[in-house]
Amino acid sequence: MLDFVSKFTNKEIKFYKLNNKYFLASPELDKCRLEQKEQFFGLYLGEDINDQFVPAFGLLDWLSKYSNEKVFVKDIGEMDFLYGKSLRSRHILRVEGEKTIGFLKLIQNEYDENLGYGKIIGDFTKTEQVIKPKLDRGIFLKREKKDKRLSSESKR
Repeated sequence: MLDFVSKFTNKEIKFYKLNNKYFLASPELDKCRLEQKEQFFGLYLGEDINDQFVPAFGLLDWLSKYSNEKVFVKDIGEMDFLYGKSLRSRHILRVEGEKTIGFLKLIQNEYDENLGYGKIIGDFTKTEQVIKPKLDRGIFLKREKKDKRLSSESKR
C-alpha cells in the first residue's frame, strides 16, 4: 500500500493491516476498541489481491486532499470516465503534477471531487486518448444497471 500512496504524495498515512486489508489508523477508534478480536477498524483503504494492492475509494479521497498528481476533467470527461471510457485531451481542464506516460493520476471533476484514478497513456497536447481508467466510481452505476437488468430478466 505504501508504494501506491508514494506515487501520489509523500505525506505519511498511518494504517492497520488485518490479514490482507488496510484500514486508516485512528486514535479515537483505539480508545473505543473492545478487548475482542477486531475484524474491522475504521476507514477501509484497500487490500492486497494476488500480490497487487487494490485501493478503495476512501484512500483515493484521502490522497486527493494531499496529492498534486491530479487531472481535472470537464463534465463530458466526467461522464466518459465514470462509464469506463478513456479520457481524451478534449476532456481535460488542467493537469497538476507529472505528465509522463505511465504515471498514475487522480481524476477529479471541476469541483475537485475524486472520480477514481487512471494511468497516462498519451500526450496531453494531442486529441488521442491520454488517460486509461484503472478504477472509477462509475462501478456503482454499472452495478446498479446490471442489477436492474438481472431483476427484470428474472421476472419473465
